[in-house]
Amino acid sequence: MPAIIIDNHGIEAVARAGAFLEDLLRVADSVKQTHALEPPLVESDFENIEEQFNSIYDSEQTSNDAAETRIQRFAIIETAVRETCKNLVATTPIESPDFVRVWNLFDILSILSDKELCDPALLLWLVEELLDSQTIVGCRKIFDFLESRREKITSKHFGQKKLVILRACNELARRLSRHLDPAFAGRILIFMFQSFPLGDKSAVNLRGEYHVENVTTFDQDPPKLEEDADKMDVDVDVGTPNGSRREKSNGAEEDKKPLDPDALYPVFWALQESFNQPKRLFEANNFASFKTSIETTMTAFLTIKDEQPRNKERQEKLIEDLANSLKRRRVDGEDTLANGFNAKYLTSRDLFKLEISDLAFRRNILIQVLIIMDFLLALSPAAKKKLSQIENPNKSAIYPDQQLSDEDLEWVVKTKDSIMTYLKQGFEGPYFVRLLETVLARDKNWVWWKAEGCPPIELPRLSPDLFVKSMNSAGKLATTKRLRATPMGSLSLDFLSDDEEEKNLAKLMNPERYRFPSLDVFKNGIADDQFEIDMSRNNNEALNAAVEGKASKTWRALRIASKFKLAAFDKIQDDEKIDAIFEEAPAEKDDDGQEEEVVNGEAVFPEDRRPIVVVDASPGSALAKQLITQHSRTFTKVAVHVTRKAAEGEVNGQDYHFVDTQAFNMLRDGDQFLEFSDEGDNIHGTSRKVVDSITDNDRIAVMVMDKDGAQQVKDNGFDARFIFIQPPVTEILEAQLKQGGLSEETIQQAVKAASEAAEHASNNPDFYHSGVEAEFKTLESVIFGSEVGVGETSAAAAPTDDGDVAMTDGDVAAPAPT
Repeated sequence: MPAIIIDNHGIEAVARAGAFLEDLLRVADSVKQTHALEPPLVESDFENIEEQFNSIYDSEQTSNDAAETRIQRFAIIETAVRETCKNLVATTPIESPDFVRVWNLFDILSILSDKELCDPALLLWLVEELLDSQTIVGCRKIFDFLESRREKITSKHFGQKKLVILRACNELARRLSRHLDPAFAGRILIFMFQSFPLGDKSAVNLRGEYHVENVTTFDQDPPKLEEDADKMDVDVDVGTPNGSRREKSNGAEEDKKPLDPDALYPVFWALQESFNQPKRLFEANNFASFKTSIETTMTAFLTIKDEQPRNKERQEKLIEDLANSLKRRRVDGEDTLANGFNAKYLTSRDLFKLEISDLAFRRNILIQVLIIMDFLLALSPAAKKKLSQIENPNKSAIYPDQQLSDEDLEWVVKTKDSIMTYLKQGFEGPYFVRLLETVLARDKNWVWWKAEGCPPIELPRLSPDLFVKSMNSAGKLATTKRLRATPMGSLSLDFLSDDEEEKNLAKLMNPERYRFPSLDVFKNGIADDQFEIDMSRNNNEALNAAVEGKASKTWRALRIASKFKLAAFDKIQDDEKIDAIFEEAPAEKDDDGQEEEVVNGEAVFPEDRRPIVVVDASPGSALAKQLITQHSRTFTKVAVHVTRKAAEGEVNGQDYHFVDTQAFNMLRDGDQFLEFSDEGDNIHGTSRKVVDSITDNDRIAVMVMDKDGAQQVKDNGFDARFIFIQPPVTEILEAQLKQGGLSEETIQQAVKAASEAAEHASNNPDFYHSGVEAEFKTLESVIFGSEVGVGETSAAAAPTDDGDVAMTDGDVAAPAPT
């Protein structure tokens, strides 16, 4: 509430306050000799402003109560400010350049507010009243002031200002039409978002209401037919159930023809009714109509072939010219936004064919469809089970009485996948889908937060001890360290100062300067230093030199051994005894009992040392695990990040990386995953850094994933070898799964997934480097080709020019796809 208003302007203090404000405005006129909003006035523009302000009250009788005195002073200055502001607004139109005096008065109030010389909310009360007195055009100018001073206004005493900001913005938003003034309405929402804390409930729609006023109008009358009335006869029954049609591998429907634009027009625009009112889909008739409209629209979209921009520079030039033209009109005073009609969509029937031929327009519509799909997936049984874990859920955001049937759930998942596949096509399709997935994932996090009742998300304050510890650690990291004359691990280059250049070059090319020394050198050196330590008990100088020498040699030996003897580190029990790294490891044997060939202590690597993505269509297959076990010095499994708890026997960092949901979301939003899935029970992500660290450690990373994950890796442009392991025939696969004690429903789902993966591999020959049978020898020969030391090539495999093979279900080899 505003402070007490003194109606009697005969009070001497009010008169002195008014004169004080006039003096400040005159100073502002001399300091800021421009009629623009910028730059704002600052405290340094006025001399002794606080001392002048206090002189107003010198002759007044002050109360012994400090709080009462504060209220009286705030009332006096508020009365003077309101009188001054009223006179300025009444005598100066907002379009006039002289209206800058009002902005100067507001800047002065901001300074007084920060110094607690007036009520902190006084400036915003005046702005609120000014907004109520102006037209929409004038409100835009006032809002320009608010946007330009937002950071300063909200930096201090925000708790006393936020309710006024919220009330003023909401009242202004109610005056606007989101249909006629979408840009201004968006500015208000952005201003509120930037002003209020991220977790402030006042900025969140807790009731889960939708913008039902956002109605899209279109021509619902049938088109006029000319000569051939049969042209409008639809070749397809739009009510045909989804399961009665066959689909090609590219997603195009084989026996359903797309509607012509005139027939598609009402079906397409009717989707907008479901976009702005998703709850209408709870009715069976509306949902059936929605499904039919989506299928019909997708059928039409799939038949549209995009043309590459023929003159990109010309298009960019036209866009820039249009923006400059609008800017000139605004500068010249012609407010096109105030008088123009900003339609959400141009829904003329004559423009429809041209609109749907635009890739950006189709993507915009499909984004709306995906938002609705996520809304429907939140009604699935699995999502409901997850929401049931919330103690006090926000029922207006979770719809507890609604649940998606299994048939509808299957349709939603299938449709969403087909839309994602379609969006990957066209200009920068994979990048667009990656960006869209991130945005939709963040939106689902906000929905979950609302379902929980918007709990506080502010981080707790740092404790003094933790703050001091962090400051000390940061100080140590920033401390300038003493530089060594010869950096540790480097060799002296003093010989280069000699005049004999040819001899110097020969010395520089000495292999000892760039090759790793043998471990035996350090073994003997460590033994010598230990002997010196044992014999130098009374010689401190010799003892210190020996201790430092042993520590240096031990550290360098461990660094070298980490390249090819990392497993030996587990045998080291004492830091002073590292003999385990000097021991020769026993030769490894393959399945035939033959020793695996090792060269210089390192296993044989394939010629192609890129990371490997194994797409295993057979659930429970252990081929990749067997590959890593038998070639442990060459291959390393990539442990994915999961949000579940570790099961018994699972090791963090080895089997999986177990993280909480917040850490997983940060990695996903930071684009740290090569592929990820955040739906259902299979929440996981493959970290790019984990793969890079394996490569940096001189190993080949092996990633095992499904076809969708491999597609994400491919779309991200990651350079890897993609190998598909063909599943056995259906009868054999079912028998294998039954032996595992799985339910019949789980078995059928696994068989269906394996069949779809095999079909995907056969229809995308350019995707996989090789397709192999479910035999280890075949997989091994594909990876190593004809390399020595990996065993004989399977009789059923035929090497190709690039060292890869492709296997069929039979015993006859087929050439690898190019």
